[in-house]
Amino acid sequence: MTPEQAQQLVRMQIAFNQVIDPDYPENPQVQRDDVKAILVELGEYFEHTAYKWWKKQTPDWSQANMELIDILHFAISDAVENACDAGDSTEHASRYVASLIVDGAKAKKVVTDGKELISALAVDGSGGKPLQCGREFFNSLMALLVNAYGDANTVYLTYIGKNALNNLRQQRGYKQGTYIKIWNGEEDNEVMMRLLEQHEHDITSADEPLTHAQLLLISHYDQRVAL
Repeated sequence: MTPEQAQQLVRMQIAFNQVIDPDYPENPQVQRDDVKAILVELGEYFEHTAYKWWKKQTPDWSQANMELIDILHFAISDAVENACDAGDSTEHASRYVASLIVDGAKAKKVVTDGKELISALAVDGSGGKPLQCGREFFNSLMALLVNAYGDANTVYLTYIGKNALNNLRQQRGYKQGTYIKIWNGEEDNEVMMRLLEQHEHDITSADEPLTHAQLLLISHYDQRVAL
């Protein structure tokens, strides 16, 4: 993943957050708790890994790995807001968080369990905010993501796809309960990943990768799902 691609991810996340709160991140009006969201997503991650040793289970690693992508969304949000709280402009905060993503991918930290994300939150914490997403957290999260998806470029592509899917869900009534999450017998996440693989070159080479991915998913949903 290049620094430019990492900056794209951060800008995408800021733009998505601003749909909910136009004043994010320098003067947010919506009270966010990205760390709490990360802990909930981490619980869902463990559910997919079949952690219950006392009963027969089958792990679903594709869904578990997607929860890590969701965690990355919230981690970027938390880190950007923390930087702005410390006095940084949105642009400076964006560059800083992008550097955390790139450095985290390069660090190649050895992480053996998702539980280490919790300890990383504590390492990055301060007196005012005991759990937060900083360098240690991004090193741990990117290690898990690269291990899950094989390389940082696939993490980049998957993040774009999930961001596009989140936008589609909002546009097609996720909050109102009218969105169809099962696409002809498959989870929307699963179909999204297949479409990403089929159109990887077109997406990554586009001037606006997120816009290209959004149009791809919207077209598929409207033509094949919401008939």
